[in-house]
Amino acid sequence: MNRIAIITESTARPEEPMQAFQFFQGKQSRWVNTVIQYMFERSFPRENIFFVSFYGQRIIGFEEIVDPYPLQRYHARKSEAECLARKVLDLVLSMSDLPLVEIHTGRTLADPLKKLFEENGISYRIYADGVPLGSKPNAYLDLIEQERRMQKQKDIQRDKRNLISCIDYLNPQEASFLVSAYGKQAQQLGIESNIEELKLLLSAYRQKQKDEKKAEMDFESTLQQEDLEGTLRAFLQSKQSLADLYRDEKLEHFKNAFGRTIAKFTVFLLKKSYVMTAESKISASMLRTQIALLK
Repeated sequence: MNRIAIITESTARPEEPMQAFQFFQGKQSRWVNTVIQYMFERSFPRENIFFVSFYGQRIIGFEEIVDPYPLQRYHARKSEAECLARKVLDLVLSMSDLPLVEIHTGRTLADPLKKLFEENGISYRIYADGVPLGSKPNAYLDLIEQERRMQKQKDIQRDKRNLISCIDYLNPQEASFLVSAYGKQAQQLGIESNIEELKLLLSAYRQKQKDEKKAEMDFESTLQQEDLEGTLRAFLQSKQSLADLYRDEKLEHFKNAFGRTIAKFTVFLLKKSYVMTAESKISASMLRTQIALLK
């Protein structure tokens, strides 16, 4: 639902024209200061914020330039409040979609606004209703703190959604990205233990990759020394696992002829299997992380 805010004028009276939201701020205007701060905290659309002044019965846009004007010497009469309330009603009724109206004023204006809004079926909310004038700034500071907590929760939920969408293939590359990009937010996101597990698994995975690479280099070196005609290389070319190697009946023949190279190749396949096992552990951990983010 569209919303607009109606804010009371303050006793701030600068000596030069300026935008309304600046004009009505000042040391003597703690309540209005916190109302304006509350608007900023929520990123409330500036075009939907209006100040109201009994002086000249005016409705003033948030960024409208205000010229200095005198303080009212007496409390607004009931008739003045009713007149200004009707002007606010006319503003609301002129809008294509009736908004919810936030009322940030004292009871002098809030009461007639409430009556008119109820008569015309307009949704409204009176802020800091029933709170003494001196306590209103604290009431708004509480609202600001609530807004910040809510925004923090929204940010966390957004980060969770973003992170879930990044976990697609459950591979070490995604795990590495997750740890580096979101590691500092792990506690807030509720995945601190998952991140620590991934760090350990990635460390083990990288070491196993190094071991595999070294075993491959040892195998290649020995192969070049023993397999001068290339017959062993042709035999081993299709062997991607120990199962592939040991189900081939020709293995015994090649072991007798190239024992040292076959041993090196066997170690390489073992190291390769260790890497695949490490990848599987990372994949399982990534899935657990995705599940944790759904909570």
